[in-house]
Amino acid sequence: MSGLTRSQLIGKQVYNPDGTLVGTINDVELIIDRNEVALQVQTKYRTTEYVPWTKVNAVGDIVLLKEKVEIQAPQVAPPPEAPKPASQTVTEKLGEIGESLKSLVKSSGVKCPTCGEKATYISQYKKYYCYKCAKYID
Repeated sequence: MSGLTRSQLIGKQVYNPDGTLVGTINDVELIIDRNEVALQVQTKYRTTEYVPWTKVNAVGDIVLLKEKVEIQAPQVAPPPEAPKPASQTVTEKLGEIGESLKSLVKSSGVKCPTCGEKATYISQYKKYYCYKCAKYID
C-alpha cells in the first residue's frame, strides 16, 4: 500500500483535466463528520478552494483532477471617483499669490545713489533695495 504524506502534497500544483492551473496545495484538510479528505488549494487569484480527495485523478509531480474545478476571478472594485475640482483653479491661486507678493515688494520713484537704477521697496525690512548693486539704500 502506497500513501502520501501531508508534506509530499503541500506545494504541488493542481491542474484541471484540460490542463488549466487551479492553484497550489496549501494544506490537507480532514472533514471528520463526513469522513472525507480535502485539499486546500490557493488559486492563482489568491483565493482558497477546497477540492475533495474524490476529485483527484492522479498525484505525481503535479496533482491532476478528474473533473474541472471552476475558479471565479475576484470581483474588482470600481475605481474611486475623481476628486471634485477645487473652488479655485491653480492659476487663480497663483494670481492671488502674485498679488500678495506685489504688496510686499513695490517699486517707487527712489533711485539708487550709486548706479541710478530704480530701487525696490522691501516692506519686510522697511527699506529700499537696489538689485543691480545688491545693496540696501538708507
